Amino acid sequence: MSHTKNEKDHVGTILIVDDEPDIREILVAILSEEGYHMDFAENGLDGYEKARELIPDLIILDVMMPGMNGFEVCRKIRTEPPLAQVPIIIVTAIDDDGYRSRSIESGANDFLSKPFDIYELIEKVRENTCCVSDRRNEEVLTGD
Repeated sequence: MSHTKNEKDHVGTILIVDDEPDIREILVAILSEEGYHMDFAENGLDGYEKARELIPDLIILDVMMPGMNGFEVCRKIRTEPPLAQVPIIIVTAIDDDGYRSRSIESGANDFLSKPFDIYELIEKVRENTCCVSDRRNEEVLTGD
């Protein structure tokens, strides 16, 4: 399932990796209004494989999922050259400094607690996708 506001307003592709359908739907409702195209995975392994396939502009990654957890996915993504620079926002229902630290140690760029504030989510997504057009232009120029 993929959603987009309007192709001309498309500002980047976000891979959402979360096993909770309600969270995925909330993210669609919020981020499609901002012009983002979204794709989804329901568990860590599928998220990793879909990230390799898509090379998204941003990954929003839940921590607590069946099989491979978000920290493991994040570490694995950071070892893949085409994915290593893709920004990752870790989201989790557990809001403590230990999870924040583990998120950064596993390679995440940012951290967001569930339930999240809509404005904070949008701000973090914008911050982490601000250079998407610059990166795309560089890839076109260098052929990467």
